[in-house]
Amino acid sequence: MSLVKELYYHSGLEALTIVLDDHYDFITTLPYQPARANSILFKRVPESFNCTDLRSFYDSVRGMLGYESSIVFLTAAPVDDYLYKVDGEGRTAIIATVGLEPPVCYEHQDPGGRLVGTINVAVVTDYRLSSNAFADLLRVTVEAKSAALSELLLRCSSRSPGTVTDAVAIGGRLAESGGLIFAGVATRVGGWVFNNLYGGLVELGLRRLGSEGLLRNVVGLSLDDLVELAVKLYERAPVPGVDLGYVRVKIRGILQSTLRDPNVWSMLVAARELDLHATSGSIPGLSPEDHLRDSKAIVADELLAFALSMYINGFKGLLATYWVERLKEGGSLDLRLPQFEDDVVSALLGSTLSILYDKLLGGGG
Repeated sequence: MSLVKELYYHSGLEALTIVLDDHYDFITTLPYQPARANSILFKRVPESFNCTDLRSFYDSVRGMLGYESSIVFLTAAPVDDYLYKVDGEGRTAIIATVGLEPPVCYEHQDPGGRLVGTINVAVVTDYRLSSNAFADLLRVTVEAKSAALSELLLRCSSRSPGTVTDAVAIGGRLAESGGLIFAGVATRVGGWVFNNLYGGLVELGLRRLGSEGLLRNVVGLSLDDLVELAVKLYERAPVPGVDLGYVRVKIRGILQSTLRDPNVWSMLVAARELDLHATSGSIPGLSPEDHLRDSKAIVADELLAFALSMYINGFKGLLATYWVERLKEGGSLDLRLPQFEDDVVSALLGSTLSILYDKLLGGGG
């Protein structure tokens, strides 16, 4: 028997309702919430939502959905595509909705007046918890959320642990005595929450991003951006008599095919990870300032790019990548990307063009 009695989505109201089997005690990062609740509501609101009287708005949501004793989350993200996990005994449940904008970036953390939560996580357990165990479970939940969001490589100069308006609520049975005094990852409840929230958020986040969104996170460019960059490079050495529209279509197809290969993705992600480590100063011998200046003492970026170009199209890919790099040095091309990502994008563009020329000049076009 699960502590969640009902879970359903109101399509007309764009709201997800979770009805619990009893009233539970709650601690939450949300304002104006009841100390005890028997339901949890996730209400979708417009991205432009900016309310000056949140208390009244929360009450109106509770009244609209008919649950007066509810924890209310607000989000601009879809609430019909959510994470829902219940442990094997039905004693602990996780419910979360996921939006990925705007990310927390150390260089800029202003939500622009937005008050809408984008990653909302509710954890409810029927274990008896001391007050510090409640706080412990809140800590575990935030750590799992942050670890999962780090895997999605949200686009910042820094590694991002989430979005600027994330919210968490923890429900349980507050025990004055006799309850669990810890609920960290080494405990049964905390370990289950961490593992299932972490894995679930990574899976849901990747689904929400799609390959196009992940590409933007990893190299800072969309597929359309890469196509147009490759077209501009091609125009410097066009094949006579070939229609540019046809070339654009062929370039897109080559890139799409290349980006279906997990080995290519592995090297792109490696470049992104290296830039994140370099930005934080966690690569020994490479200061953030030297990384920003694209220090000539570092050749690992070029080695990674050459490995990628060789993998994609052998020596021809390597030569084309070298050509792209020379254009960058001459000021004809400025990708405005961090050190490692800058070079793997050169490899992706150069290798794509080398395959294109093979097709156009070799009769396979």
